[in-house]
Amino acid sequence: MSELPPGVQELISTPTREKIFKMIASQPDGFTLQVIHTALINQKVDISLASVQNILKSLSYRGYLKVYTLKETKTRGRSTVHYKKAE
Repeated sequence: MSELPPGVQELISTPTREKIFKMIASQPDGFTLQVIHTALINQKVDISLASVQNILKSLSYRGYLKVYTLKETKTRGRSTVHYKKAE
């Protein structure tokens, strides 16, 4: 994974984070937190929703992912956030 920017490379410091990143990189189009978490659980990866959320936020902060809010609701934390790889 040496072709990645240094800010992204430093995030992938554990085998679990590497699995999360590979799942994100394998997505052909946009995705949500729940899609990534469910796919990892289906692959028998023991991972929390918070771990996936943290790396998604870190990747978006570093410019690797773009964040789109698809649905806003009146309840805080209930919007649907869609991620897409930045080009």
